[in-house]
Amino acid sequence: MKAEHINPFLRSTVETFKTMANLNVTPGKPYLLKESIHMDISGIIHISGDIIGILAMAYPLPTALNISSKFLGEEIRELNKSVTDCIGELSNIISGFAKKDMKTLHLSISLPKILRDQCPSVDMPKGAPVMCIPFDSEAGNFVMQICHLD
Repeated sequence: MKAEHINPFLRSTVETFKTMANLNVTPGKPYLLKESIHMDISGIIHISGDIIGILAMAYPLPTALNISSKFLGEEIRELNKSVTDCIGELSNIISGFAKKDMKTLHLSISLPKILRDQCPSVDMPKGAPVMCIPFDSEAGNFVMQICHLD
């Protein structure tokens, strides 16, 4: 995985949370995924074109509720359609801004897929390296997972 393919997602995540939810998020030390991470809700975007890969934004429930409350401007206390819509929209915005930063590449991004409750672990392709970047914020911690397939 190349830094020039990961850094746009990092910048986009920081900027998206600042702009859309008035949250400062701080990336932690990246690491390679060794075993699946259990999270309560994840927004997944497939990337195709000059780069093929998967972006997953994975959240524990308290973080997802806090972020959704900030994003929507109202207190959210349970995992509902508003939360899944919010997590999907944030994933979409993050990937869209990152794509804009990689103007020299021809890229397409999918609509977000949401995994929750019954399917909390993001299945990444076997044998493909998955870079994880933990983020910290006042709303709670979450993890970005990036899998580069080509």
